[in-house]
This record gives sequence, structure tokens and C-alpha cells, in this order.
Amino acid sequence: MSEAENRALAEALFAALEAMDWPAVAELFTDDGVYQDMPFETDSGGTVGHAGIIGKLEVGLSTLERFEMGVSDIWVDGDNVVVERVEVWYHPDGTVASLPVLCRLQIRDGKIAHWREYWDYNYLIAQQPDSWLPQSPRPRWD
Repeated sequence: MSEAENRALAEALFAALEAMDWPAVAELFTDDGVYQDMPFETDSGGTVGHAGIIGKLEVGLSTLERFEMGVSDIWVDGDNVVVERVEVWYHPDGTVASLPVLCRLQIRDGKIAHWREYWDYNYLIAQQPDSWLPQSPRPRWD
């Protein structure tokens, strides 16, 4: 694919994520596509396949009222795409959390083969209401 097509694929991913359209997200991946959150999946290799990717997204995001993707920059080098963004999470209780994220997408045959997300776990979790993933340890900065 051309670099313009790879950029458009990245833009389609973030539009589908913002719409919380999990099947549309999954369709952008190869059958063996990988989604890897680097803060805690550096050793495991990430989540593989459409069903796994959808399941993982639903665990973290399905309870949100809405989810914004503030994409600020996209860099494309062949089949590698790097995206800088700030996510904004809107919870039903009125809590709003923001998260700066850098991601790398590796493209193969017009689909995403590997999606790596780089972000700060403590920064994100400290902004979440206690009802969100209650089993997750909460940092205390006071």
C-alpha cells in the first residue's frame, strides 16, 4: 500500500475507536493481528486475533459514555505508522480522564498486523473513578 493509504488506515482505526465500533475496529486488522498495550504486555506479546482485540477493547472502554481521539500527528514510513494523540474518556458519573498516547502500527497487505500503544498506566488509572476496573491497583500520589 502507499503511504497515503496507510495513513488513511490509521485514520479509519481511530475513527472506529472513537465511535466505539468494535467490529469495525477488528475488520481493520489481519486475522492474526496483535494489539499490545506496552505498559503491561511487553512480555506477553499482546492480544491476538479479532475476537481477542474486541474483547480487550470492551473491557476497558465499553462502560464509557463517549471516547474522543485527539490525534495531533501521524507519521508514515512505508508500512509503519506512528500516531500521537490525547484520548479523552467520559464516564457516566461525570468523571473525565485524558491520556497522552503514542502508538505504532505495522501494516501488512492493507491491514493492521501489529498495534503497539505506549502510555502511562499510573497517569490513566489515577484519573478513573473507582468503579472503572475496580480490580486494578490505584496509585496514591498524596
